[in-house]
Amino acid sequence: MFNGKRDTSESRINDLLKELRSLALQNPADPALRGHLSRGLFSALTFVTESGDTDERDRIVQDLRDLAGEHPEDDIVRGNLARALFNALNYAQSDGNVSERDRSLQELRALSADHPGDDAVQEHLAKALFNALNYAKDDGDLSARDTILGELRAVHEQSGDTDGARLRLAKGLFNALSHSVEENDPSRAQSLLGELRVLSAGHSEDVETRARFSKGLATVLHQTCQAQDTAACSELLEELREIAGAHPDHLVLRESLAMGLSDTLQLIGEKGDPDRRADLLEELRMLASNHPDVESIQARLASGIVSELSLARQD
Repeated sequence: MFNGKRDTSESRINDLLKELRSLALQNPADPALRGHLSRGLFSALTFVTESGDTDERDRIVQDLRDLAGEHPEDDIVRGNLARALFNALNYAQSDGNVSERDRSLQELRALSADHPGDDAVQEHLAKALFNALNYAKDDGDLSARDTILGELRAVHEQSGDTDGARLRLAKGLFNALSHSVEENDPSRAQSLLGELRVLSAGHSEDVETRARFSKGLATVLHQTCQAQDTAACSELLEELREIAGAHPDHLVLRESLAMGLSDTLQLIGEKGDPDRRADLLEELRMLASNHPDVESIQARLASGIVSELSLARQD
């Protein structure tokens, strides 16, 4: 502390890290000091990344690799290496360094394979796979995307269905479902929705996973309405009602329901059923009145009113 200001300069960070390294080297058998060193390296990694020092960033990641290699039994060191590799994957993506990005993911895969019972490693692999799923889609590598989704399924299965792994898989399935809709592949979208349905069915208390299922329902319902399949849209809308009704305080579920009501309202209007159209619009009004500050729901009501205006003269 000097003149009331904390010194966060690069030299100060390096001095502190050097001191921490020295302490750990003087006591190589002390796991507590080793754990502190791994945490310090990870903290320094964040700083040097923000400062733009890519060379030092890479050196710190290598230090963590070396430390974990020298002490493969140390779960704290291993956990900090997993965190660093996950960050390195994202840094490499930001830098446009695809080979380094893929190397980091491959290292995380290997670390996971060597330590299948390490929850921290499995969690960071699942997070990395989720990001890599989107990177593969952006790269146009659909084969890699599907392979990564399969890996997310395997991590979830191996985890014993933990909340974290389940949510990562649910997010991955929803993203893949959205990609399928964009690619106009309704059969794949329906298959992924079915998988989401099964994933969420046994966990009524896991609202975040159910929220991804509701978003999947709304997305597939939109595609189904565009295909003019009234019966299928009605079935999906009823599922949306049920899941939103089971969790009245969760906003994402109500936003998904509003989307489903709006899309179905438009389809029913095109099918010439004014009574059902009126019921759907009233349901949208009630939903919007319960959430006056939620712009997405208000916009869905506005869309429904516009649809009604365009059809009112035809009734």
